[in-house]
Amino acid sequence: MKESLILWLSSLVIVFLLSYFKSVFGEYYPISSTFSVNGQKVSYKLDKYEFGETYKLMVRSDYKNLEGEVIINSEKVKNYSIRLDKDREILFAEINKKEIGEKFNYYIQLKSEDKTYRIPSNEEVNFIFFGRIPKMVNWLYIIFLYTGLVLIIRSGLEIFKTNRRTKNFLVLTSIVLLTFLMMINPLYLSYKFDYINKSIPPIQNLFPIYLLILVAIWIGTTVYVFLKKKDKPIVLIASIICLLIYLFS
Repeated sequence: MKESLILWLSSLVIVFLLSYFKSVFGEYYPISSTFSVNGQKVSYKLDKYEFGETYKLMVRSDYKNLEGEVIINSEKVKNYSIRLDKDREILFAEINKKEIGEKFNYYIQLKSEDKTYRIPSNEEVNFIFFGRIPKMVNWLYIIFLYTGLVLIIRSGLEIFKTNRRTKNFLVLTSIVLLTFLMMINPLYLSYKFDYINKSIPPIQNLFPIYLLILVAIWIGTTVYVFLKKKDKPIVLIASIICLLIYLFS
């Protein structure tokens, strides 16, 4: 019992760390920082995506006389300016998908009484609007994705257990991964990229190559273990490969 608990906890910790690193080093991780204007703190977070039709950009400023604007460039508009409104310490602007387009670049210009600040200082932020995803679909995506990852790791760690049940974990993981690949992920991507009731997407857009490879490796490993009746060290190796594919996808 204690041995199993340690392995399950280890699996959860590894999934948490992998997901954290994938998020931090991913292309959609927001740009955030804090700087000083005349001794007063100004903080911002520039997002790179939003689900839905509008994005609310916010800057928090302790400096009362700070003003600003968002400069946007897209296929629809060039050097399009939206003034930042003010509500106490918050400067904000709402960016509308219909006016700007699905993809655009932006930066902020903040003005104090004697100085202008460009954020980011020498680049623009790439932004994309994704489609709105129903809560139930989003929850199913999260549950099946992370359940699959935990089971992949747990199957690999079974090698360190005295009375192994590797075949049980292989079958259970295969069921979760196949359900995610064939049902949950295509539905999630259909909403994310706004295919629902609008267009028929190419098949590769709903079934990413990395996910097909990951599931194929796992199914192949499962078949091998059942045929050869050997799980050392093939399952652990397959787990590591699958996690690396997920991490760098």
